[in-house]
Amino acid sequence: MTKNPEYLDIKSLKNHDEIIGAFDAFAQLRPHLTDKESFACQVMEQQKEGYEMRAIQEEGEVVACIGFRFLTTLAWGKILYIDDLITKEKVRGKGYGRILLEFVIQIGREHLCHEVHLDTGYTRHAAHKVYLKQGFEFHCHHLRLKLQ
Repeated sequence: MTKNPEYLDIKSLKNHDEIIGAFDAFAQLRPHLTDKESFACQVMEQQKEGYEMRAIQEEGEVVACIGFRFLTTLAWGKILYIDDLITKEKVRGKGYGRILLEFVIQIGREHLCHEVHLDTGYTRHAAHKVYLKQGFEFHCHHLRLKLQ
């Protein structure tokens, strides 16, 4: 069982109501998310593909979240991929992002992953500092082609 380094209660969010409780945090990172019900349905669909969500709460409110999955690729072998890492603006600076990152990195080790990967926006400089302090390296460019 993975223990978090700060001994905070890191909760796994699995059911509809728990996922809905994370909506306000996710909406800060993903402003295109505007509907709680659609958000919950999409997360539950992603869970069928192996997506997992963990959260830190303060007084019952989700204030920081991380979403991740395991992938096996020809390029990197077995990896843990972080889809989402959010700390609500009002609690930034408390180290919650770092704590969630360390927690998930340990999960990757326990699952014998070769690496942990994530994508980050070019302008997210505060997040980059956290990632670099954790030993992440800028490795490649992520490209996209919109189809719709």
